[in-house]
Amino acid sequence: MEIMNDMGVCVYMETKKENKNLGSYPLCISVRDFNMELAINNESTSASSSGSLNLLEFPSSPAIEEYQSEIITESTQTYIEEGQVYQDKQTVAAAMKNYSVMHKFQFRVKRSSHRSYWLICVAESCKWHFKETSINDSTMFKIRSFSRQHTCCLMDEIFIQRKRTASVLGSMVIPKYCDPKTVYTPKDIQTDMLSEHGLNLSYMQAWRAKEKALQFLRGNPCDSYNKLPKYFYILEKNYPCSVVKLKKAADDCFLYAFVALCTSINGWQHCRPVVVVDGTFLKSAYMGIMLTASTMDAAGTILPLAYAVVDSENDASWKWFFEQFKGAYGERPSMCVVSDRRGTRSYTLDEFNERMLKIEEVDLRVKSYLYDIGYHRWSRVHATVNRTFTMTSNIAESLNAVTKDARELPIFDLFEYMRTLLERWTKEKLSKAKGTFVST
Repeated sequence: MEIMNDMGVCVYMETKKENKNLGSYPLCISVRDFNMELAINNESTSASSSGSLNLLEFPSSPAIEEYQSEIITESTQTYIEEGQVYQDKQTVAAAMKNYSVMHKFQFRVKRSSHRSYWLICVAESCKWHFKETSINDSTMFKIRSFSRQHTCCLMDEIFIQRKRTASVLGSMVIPKYCDPKTVYTPKDIQTDMLSEHGLNLSYMQAWRAKEKALQFLRGNPCDSYNKLPKYFYILEKNYPCSVVKLKKAADDCFLYAFVALCTSINGWQHCRPVVVVDGTFLKSAYMGIMLTASTMDAAGTILPLAYAVVDSENDASWKWFFEQFKGAYGERPSMCVVSDRRGTRSYTLDEFNERMLKIEEVDLRVKSYLYDIGYHRWSRVHATVNRTFTMTSNIAESLNAVTKDARELPIFDLFEYMRTLLERWTKEKLSKAKGTFVST
């Protein structure tokens, strides 16, 4: 992360709050103010006004150094025993929930604090217990005592009826939903839980587990909008010369968001001046419309130029989208914008006249309206610019097909999906291009 101003400091502090491990890494400081005389009296660190990059080594605590190679970071740990060290209390708590599902029993929390975590069986007379405490008041927790043998007799039905079962099962199926294209239905959850853990779930229980998994993975849809300012700031720093815009309504609520990455902006100079635009519905909690602009590159593949999320598809949103697009890409001679919402499908003048006669039979006012607009503005056959081979909006439809499943994601995850999609396509094109050259 590169901190350039006060906003960068704010982003760093917010990131540090969310990622507890951020402070365990070395901190790189680059001195950019050449007029500042800076001297740090430290045996391991020195900085001056030369603009060099210096590394500040933070001493690790004895606890971290002792258990560095043994720290468990995954809550999917299947084998639990005394002496194990977990990165934090939340990790071991989630691991114990998964453990209880696999062994079909229930526990209750007897004591829980920032220093200790003590579990016992739900049966009063059972000797099963689990104790862990923090290591030297750090965030890491170590299992001090674990009696895995139950002295009670619990039936599976008791476990199934517990209210928190959906949360536990949801945490277990999270990996199934990491890829938006993956189809993993409640019926699949029922089948897997029965075959892998011997749990006979009802469809409603499986459905709740799916909803919990999606909530754990994607968070609250409302919080997703709050992440956009920080995300756009980081996007601008990692993709210089990109154009990202965020517009709010009068009540300070989200209205529009626009992204045009520098990779697309640079590639546009080597493409035909034909832009295909389209809008498609989003399926997330707050709905909305995703507007896209794309073109065909020299290799005949799709190049997404820009994408935006707006409240609805209307004149105001399209006007704002094209204003941002013009600011990012400018204008080129004989530039053409293709949309399936403004034009007829006539490829010859005779076909065009035939369709206009049919319109005239329905309502003469419609024909007059289209004539006043100007045929060259919406008709293929009257177009004054060269569309080359781009006669339809199939490019946009193909892009919509690729992003079909991603349109169910919260807005933050949707923008990140589009970024990674563009990055992956760019790398594939570069790899293919390099393979076409043979050294002699």
